[in-house]
Amino acid sequence: MNTHQAIKIAERNDAAVRTDTAGSEAGMTVGDHKDTVTLCVDHLCRLLSEAPTGVLARTSPHTIFRIPQPLRGINPKAEEPEIVSIGPYHRGRPQVLEFEQYKLLFLKRLIQRTHLDLKRLTRVVVDQESSARTRYSEDVVMELPDFVVMMVLDGCFVIEILLHIFKSGDQTGKDDPIFTHDQVMPLLIGDLLKLENQIPYSLLQSLFDASISSELIGETDTLATLALKLFDLAYPRPMGRIKSCGNLQCEHLLDLFYLSLYPTSGVHPNHAVEHRPLAQSVLCVTELRPSGINFKSRRDADSLLDISFQKPSLQIPDIPINDFMTTVLINCVSLEQCRENRSKYMTDYVYFMHCLINQPKDVSLLRSDGIITPISHDDQYVADLFNKLGRSIPFNDHDCFLSKQFEELESYYRSNWANMMRTYFSSPWSFISASSAFVVIGLTITQVAIAMLAHCSHH
Repeated sequence: MNTHQAIKIAERNDAAVRTDTAGSEAGMTVGDHKDTVTLCVDHLCRLLSEAPTGVLARTSPHTIFRIPQPLRGINPKAEEPEIVSIGPYHRGRPQVLEFEQYKLLFLKRLIQRTHLDLKRLTRVVVDQESSARTRYSEDVVMELPDFVVMMVLDGCFVIEILLHIFKSGDQTGKDDPIFTHDQVMPLLIGDLLKLENQIPYSLLQSLFDASISSELIGETDTLATLALKLFDLAYPRPMGRIKSCGNLQCEHLLDLFYLSLYPTSGVHPNHAVEHRPLAQSVLCVTELRPSGINFKSRRDADSLLDISFQKPSLQIPDIPINDFMTTVLINCVSLEQCRENRSKYMTDYVYFMHCLINQPKDVSLLRSDGIITPISHDDQYVADLFNKLGRSIPFNDHDCFLSKQFEELESYYRSNWANMMRTYFSSPWSFISASSAFVVIGLTITQVAIAMLAHCSHH
């Protein structure tokens, strides 16, 4: 068949289709058309009657995520476990293989301590195996026995660590793989606070409950309190603060520590204001200081989030930017970015600090004010950390809980007083010039006054 014949056949087919359609439309009476409309309307009415009121928020069972791509690579040591793998994401990695054998040792210790039946511990995990899998944002491709054994070993390892440190009073053997090596505990604590290195808290709580005999329940701290005491070794806080968080409802150990950073009074986004400045309108420390704004360490704060501006002082809780806090900031911000319809308090805090810190000199000034603590990394490291984090996260200034502080800082910076401070008192030379001008004006006024008095006395 040549091309010319194919075109003719296609034209005849199109004509036939048009004829059939026309015939069908011609065959439909007015009554049929009304019946079709009525049928469709009835169907739509039924759908509307079954529709829910309001908009349904999407819910997801996932609570343990991967670090979001925009935040990956800021500090690889803060993303992946360095010595111990908890959960499936990093299981079998070369850097964590040595510790796998130690998990068996700690399971044996826990059984000896609590006189528990291994079958009971295993049953606890088997009963929650299905729900535990759903907590991970990625499919866990593991056979049921392998998954259960992993959860038993990882969960019991964490529990035995807590009981050994805070409840047992056991003597540490010279061959202990953790407690005889000073450098191991900081790495272990950091690993337990990494987003990709978690197991569901509900499963950990069930294993903990099974491990504590009924006669010791009243004498033993809650799982949350023991865990926060462990983290307190790296980030000390008042014991009252830790005790007050002993019954927090959380999703995993990172979430527990994240929630414990909230101030006791609670933090909520500020109400809408007439003028809400863009975050970019808040200048860095080096540019704010000439306006008369000073920076003070707020040592009595309950949380890192307790930032306040009381003219002309910006009060910020002191913070150590060391390896531990780097892990906390990256993983807490990552946790917030993975959650839907949840608060972004840590994201807001990091972005606020990103605005204040633009270069190492800004860090140096905050260090001299006691806000960046002496145990922090060098100024370049701190500046790079906040700049990389700030550029990697989306910022919503309409829902920022620090919007009031943003507004007050900008308003003060634009005030006449701040403008005068920048113009006449920002440097020694401008101060000398302004002082000279005031002296000249004063002398002129004095000279005029003397002349007027002389004139009056003459007459």
